[in-house]
This record gives sequence, C-alpha cells and structure tokens, in this order.
Amino acid sequence: MIITRTPVRVSFGGGGTDIPGFYEEHGGAVVSITINKYFYSFYNPREDEKIQMISSDFQSLLSVDDFYSLKFGEGFDIHSAVIKHFRLYHGFDLFTASEIPPGSGLGSSGAVTVNMVRLCSKLKNETMTQRQIAEDAYFIQREILNLPIGKQDEYAAAYGGLNLIEFSDKDVSVTPIQIKPDVKKCLEKNLFLFFTKKTRQASTILQRQEDSIKEKDNSVIKAMIEVKNNAYQIKEALEEGDLKRFGGLLDEAWDSKKKMSPGITNDYLDRIYKIAIQSGALGGKIAGAGGGGYFMFYCEEDKQDNLRDAMEAEKLGFLDFNFTEKGVTILNNGNAMQLN
Repeated sequence: MIITRTPVRVSFGGGGTDIPGFYEEHGGAVVSITINKYFYSFYNPREDEKIQMISSDFQSLLSVDDFYSLKFGEGFDIHSAVIKHFRLYHGFDLFTASEIPPGSGLGSSGAVTVNMVRLCSKLKNETMTQRQIAEDAYFIQREILNLPIGKQDEYAAAYGGLNLIEFSDKDVSVTPIQIKPDVKKCLEKNLFLFFTKKTRQASTILQRQEDSIKEKDNSVIKAMIEVKNNAYQIKEALEEGDLKRFGGLLDEAWDSKKKMSPGITNDYLDRIYKIAIQSGALGGKIAGAGGGGYFMFYCEEDKQDNLRDAMEAEKLGFLDFNFTEKGVTILNNGNAMQLN
C-alpha cells in the first residue's frame, strides 16, 4: 500500500490574483500557510487491469475494467485526469478521504490534484520537484478539465509552510516568510476558522471574475490590485511581528475582495462578519473564492470567548487546527518522505 497525504491551506491575502488573466498583465501575489488538515489517498495494486476508486467524501464508487474505460463526468474527474495524464495502465484500488468537506474554501481541489500527481509520479518512478508537481496539477485542472482556477492552491499544497507566492507571465516564485517562533505561535493561537455549513462551487465565482478581467472591468481590476498590494502588506506585518496590524489588514483585504465578484459574499455572510467584528475580531475573510465554506478571523486572546460564543450562537462549526510546514508527503510504514 502507498499512502499519500496533502495539506490544505489558509490564504491570508492576495487570493484571486493568481488567475492568469490578471497576473499575466498586472502580476499576482498570495500569502498563505498550510494547516494540519489533510487529503489522503490509499493505493493498492491489483493483479488484473481493473481500476476501482472509492471517495469517502462523496460516498461514491467508480469501477471500470481498465485504463481505457476511464471517462469524465462520473464524480472522479480529477483522479481520472491525473491517471490518464500519467498513463497508469495497470489495475489498482484507490480509497480517498479528506479531513475537511469539499467546497470549504481551503484549497481542497488543489490538494486533491497535487496528491494524485505525487502518487502517480511515485508509481511511474518519475522524480518531480515541488514546482513540477504544482505546475502539473495546475495544467491538469486548467487545460484538461477546463476549470477556471488560479495557481495558489497547487503551490501551497506542493510546498507547504508559510509563503509569499508571486505570479507573473514568466514565472512563479515561492518565498518562505520568516517570522519569529513566538509570533508564529501567537498567530496560530489567535486565528479561528468557522464553517458556515454552506459549501459552494468556486468555479462559478472564479469564472465571473475571469469574465470581468477579459471585459476590462476597471472596478474589478482595481479591487484585485488592492488585494495584491494588501498581500505584500500582510507579509510585512508578519515579518515585523505586528499581529494587530495583520488583523486590520485582513479586514481591508475582505473589503477589497468583496468587490472582485458579486458571488463572493451575500447577506448571510455579511451578517456573520459583522457579528464577528462586534464580538472582538480585528479582521477576517471568507476562505477561498467566497460564497461559503470557512470564515477565518483574527482575534486577540481577551476577546476569543466572545467570538466563539457568538459563532456558536449562529451555529457555525469551529475547526481546531495547527500550522504545518510539510507539503505533499508519501507515508511509508509510518515514515514520512517529503520532497526537498
């Protein structure tokens, strides 16, 4: 058996500027960190050519006679696309499960694709760098499955840790953000994730955003430039250990992000955000493309009970998490093997 584990991420700033239609002209920048909530795949070879895949998250099964019988539209599009891309002609059983629900805004689709790319590269004995894994995962989703995605989730899942990820028409650069251990511990302690219990299709929101960019919608482009600039300010605040400023910058980021697409927020999400701020949060934002999933808030210790009580009263689910430095990892006999 081969077990592959990939973390999801929390994006602090710059989300949406990783879409090619924007960054190829204006440049993009995202600050994100991976957390210890994972997507897992469990692979077992078979002696015949049959391929069987089971998804715990969607409670679904796909069973085909051989590689050539794989097709899209049966609930396993990402898995099938990666398997086809790597030409895995032999039979196997694959069980997949995630610690967070699909459509959460924590980059789960990117984590799934990175996970499958890493697994398939292992099975094909192909040595791939973190960059190559991220780019392959992006290519498969964007060019093969025609999903209107950006690149940040794939790079976050492949590399792991706290990074500034910059996008241009020529390259993607990943720069680890260095912060003091006590600042990182405080940041981890003061960040909260609450599940709205409303999942969404990020592709719908992102497609609207892409259409606005193509149509040269100045209000959307201006908002995206604000979001990009905010990401650099967030990086600076983290490096300086100014977490109060960091919380305020999250508030500014959310204000700009809402202008990028009409589907990012709604009356319900606006009400939840207002309650969180009134309860002591310094700032926050909806995770991912928007529309639902997890809300992230930064709240200092003396107001945290107020925030949690307020979110509990609204029946939002609390997610306990920690930061993790590791990206996609293959687990063998209890030993972790990570790409360097």
